[in-house]
Amino acid sequence: MTEQDIASELIDIRLQLGLDFVGIATAIATGNQKEIRWKYVAGNRNNRYQKIVLQVGKGIAGIVWRTARPMIAEDLKTERQAPIQEYPIALTENLASIIAVPILSEGAVIAVMLGGNRKVTQLKEALITDFQTIANKMEPSLLAVKE
Repeated sequence: MTEQDIASELIDIRLQLGLDFVGIATAIATGNQKEIRWKYVAGNRNNRYQKIVLQVGKGIAGIVWRTARPMIAEDLKTERQAPIQEYPIALTENLASIIAVPILSEGAVIAVMLGGNRKVTQLKEALITDFQTIANKMEPSLLAVKE
């Protein structure tokens, strides 16, 4: 599986689930700190996502990475626990509703998958379940690309 395969798979996921944006953030070890970057995206409005660099615990991806738990918000403008500036991907892509889930390998987070809509959207339980299932299926592809 190549990076191109992952990118086209994200396009399929985006269309299948009716999302405006889907992205996967992975970590690059730099010295003793992990940098989390949005590596694969579909439905992006611009390329500013490429400049986003997060630490574990910062931003949507960093929070999901640290907690290894999904982060779901149907309306980021009212539900968020931090100012929107703390979520650069939501800001650059103008996302209103998000679902972000960890992708685990042997119990450790290896990536974070984010799906989002630019309009406030009610996120149904089925969508959340499907999104997590699809994210789990991405694990072998992401490991294959890393090697």
